[in-house]
Amino acid sequence: MPASQARRVAIVTGAAQGIGRAIALRLAKDGFDLALADLKPSRGKLDAVAAEVQALGAKTAQIDCDVRSEADVYALVEGAVAALGDLDVMIANAGIAPAKMFLDNTTEFMDNLYQINVRGVMYCYQAAAKQMIKQGHGGKLIAACSISGITTTEGQSAYCATKFAVRALNQGAAIELGKHGITANVYCPGPVLTDMWAAIDKDMAKEHGAKEGELSAAMAKRSPLGRNAEPEDIAALVSFLAGPDSGYITAQAIQSSVSDTQGSRADGRAGSGCHSVVQCDEI
Repeated sequence: MPASQARRVAIVTGAAQGIGRAIALRLAKDGFDLALADLKPSRGKLDAVAAEVQALGAKTAQIDCDVRSEADVYALVEGAVAALGDLDVMIANAGIAPAKMFLDNTTEFMDNLYQINVRGVMYCYQAAAKQMIKQGHGGKLIAACSISGITTTEGQSAYCATKFAVRALNQGAAIELGKHGITANVYCPGPVLTDMWAAIDKDMAKEHGAKEGELSAAMAKRSPLGRNAEPEDIAALVSFLAGPDSGYITAQAIQSSVSDTQGSRADGRAGSGCHSVVQCDEI
């Protein structure tokens, strides 16, 4: 059956919780079948997400995957195609965001961040692109970046460095793969109310002698909408990037954020911000 007539297939890494779970549920509503991936210890949560997705009418394949492992990522793509028949969209959502002040960064800390946040995206893009080229009908590569990939904030220098790198990788992939009908874009959330954000809030509160929740409250206060994002807000953007209406958008880092919230400190004061405007046009 031609790809245009078949149900589309997407892979979502980091799908067991948070933004990954929200993306999986949204894409199921959009008509995708889904290969859901996460670390083996998260298999129980992953299976629970799969049950939610299946209840929406989508087929699923649950696959254990550590994105630091090239072999795991290629096995993920192979397993998705074997179970679901094709691959149209890769969503490299898996990542970590530990907070650490610049002078406290260590080699081990930085290496682990890069292995997950940068190398993981590279493996996902490469494995998916090779499969898409083999299929011959293009595809969409999408990865988790962050407004931390556009501006750096206190306590997040190492994390921000990985997200700047993700933005660069994405642009390079888009430039080289466009001739195959493959687009590449990243979504850049600000604060999103997930367990990962709660951990950042806790770490920064400890660093500044503040109470847990104060950073989140300060971020929400600076938002014109008076709130921080929910995972479903980010899933809505990913839905657009995965769908047909984004066909002429590539090499872009699209913010899902309502203000310069990332420049806040845990004590509620404004921090630094070096900004760039992200456009949906030629690079």
